Amino acid sequence: MIHDHDDFLEETFADMDLTGADLSRKVFEACHFEHCTLSGTSLKNTTFESCTFASSSLMMADVTRATFDGVRFEECKLAGINFSAINDFCINLAFQGSKLISCTFTGLDLRKTAFSGCLIEESTFRECNLKDSDFSGVNFKATLFSASTLSSADFRGASGFAINPCSNTLKGARFDHANALQLLHPFGITLR
Repeated sequence: MIHDHDDFLEETFADMDLTGADLSRKVFEACHFEHCTLSGTSLKNTTFESCTFASSSLMMADVTRATFDGVRFEECKLAGINFSAINDFCINLAFQGSKLISCTFTGLDLRKTAFSGCLIEESTFRECNLKDSDFSGVNFKATLFSASTLSSADFRGASGFAINPCSNTLKGARFDHANALQLLHPFGITLR
């Protein structure tokens, strides 16, 4: 069914294994993906508009020039995704309770993006605008923020982050009192 058409409106795709599938140039509008596996799937030039992925996995999927406008990932696993390759004209993403492992975000405007309650591991945010983004409750592991704008971002309840205040903009960012001490780590300062 998914291979036979190019445009989908308000469709639900459940329990589908799309490993290695070529879904290039397809358009999904207001679609719901639940318990789907997209491993090594080609999503080149594919458009996702107002779509939800729930309890699904996207691993090493090719998202070159894909459009993600109003897309939510709920309790998903995303591994090895180079979000820097997506169509940066219109980005509107939200991640909730998901695992982002070895994902790359470079040069993207991700203002007001929600990452709440996620595990973000071995990922990179470089030269991104993350102003007003929600990182509340995120568990970071070996994740790098470099030359990014984190103004007014919410890091309350987050743990494991390593953010150098000298190489990122943090004006107005919100941290828990105890977690804010992690910001001193790049300076070699220890408080007891």
